[in-house]
Amino acid sequence: MSGLLIVGGSYAGLNIAASARQHGFDGAITMLTEEAFLPYHRPPLSKGYLTGAVDAESLPLRGEVFYRDNQVDVVFGARAEHVEPEGRVVTTKGTFGFDKLAFATGTQARRIPLAGADLDGVVTLRSLADANHIREKLEQTSSVVIIGGGFIGLELAASLAKAGKPVTVLEGLPRVMARVTGPVISNFVERRFAAEGVRILTATGVERIEGDQGKVTGVRDSHDVVHAADLVVMAVGAVPNTGLAEPLGLASGQGIHVDSCGRTANAAMFAAGDCAFGMNLFAGRDMRLESVQNATDLGKAAGAAIAGRTMPNLSVPWFWSDQFDMKLQMVGFSQDAQQEVVRGSLEDGKFSVFYLRDERVVAIESVNAVSDHVLGRKLLAVDHRVSAAMLADPAFNPRDLIASKVATA
Repeated sequence: MSGLLIVGGSYAGLNIAASARQHGFDGAITMLTEEAFLPYHRPPLSKGYLTGAVDAESLPLRGEVFYRDNQVDVVFGARAEHVEPEGRVVTTKGTFGFDKLAFATGTQARRIPLAGADLDGVVTLRSLADANHIREKLEQTSSVVIIGGGFIGLELAASLAKAGKPVTVLEGLPRVMARVTGPVISNFVERRFAAEGVRILTATGVERIEGDQGKVTGVRDSHDVVHAADLVVMAVGAVPNTGLAEPLGLASGQGIHVDSCGRTANAAMFAAGDCAFGMNLFAGRDMRLESVQNATDLGKAAGAAIAGRTMPNLSVPWFWSDQFDMKLQMVGFSQDAQQEVVRGSLEDGKFSVFYLRDERVVAIESVNAVSDHVLGRKLLAVDHRVSAAMLADPAFNPRDLIASKVATA
């Protein structure tokens, strides 16, 4: 059977299918997934699912009725091995033909090539199976070392600390979340974790992982200090799954190359989600974004393109992370900012950092300031001008910048 074949049961894969149907694609749709589950929410895996606050039944993005009503056939346990030029994908569950092919293959956890990395008790977290594996080990776990102080590493650290486990985080860079937030947020988060008893060591690399009789016993850091642990989590980023697309000339180490509609150089093939690398119209440059928002919005654009409609992804990028009682939310990109202004109260744990370039807000990073984040998703989408002095004035309401746009529209 031909039609649309989607490789990957993910946010992107689901939205490709839903959008293609919404915009009139009437051919067969088949989704291949290596997992045994329908596409599910992944952010809870490092947070509520580990602590037991979220159960497996609440994880699916859509129920079975969605797939039935939209005639989307899901094939479980189907690992795609290669794409044949004749329009077929060979998998562990057989060969599937296609007229249109969509890659929603996501990423795999990056593993540092360390001595001891293959010891029992050294784990990563990308999937529900990984989360279940960690949960199974927790009862026998007395101490944890997490390698990496990004979103996943810190979310895991918070969750495991809540579960009563002593946790040490080793981060090679000078501050946590250095690739995704500015120093104000990083420093605030480090202090909050310290108050919860989580030990964070920055500017600290890893020399090797120690073990005994095949089981992990600790981590020796770059300062020759050994941190005892019977559970070690590598949380050092992810690598895009491009193995199917590379032999077709559609991918590089950066990801599967697409335009803002999820179209590859092959007119019959598309990609979206964490595996896709291409033009982000908001940023004005090619990039690969690992976020639920991007996977959802680019998936919708790709699905529309599959149905013959051009609806580029114009969304303002946004991200979030929940750690202890902190709701961290980011919108836009702060890397090219010239100025920053803090609004709110660090003492109360409710504030935002506004980043400006050429008198325009280009990013907002918030802690427990949801209204600022919502504002940012609207503000960054419209033309506006504001000075750092204006933002620094507590009497100034940034929402007026949007109101003025509405009034003059």
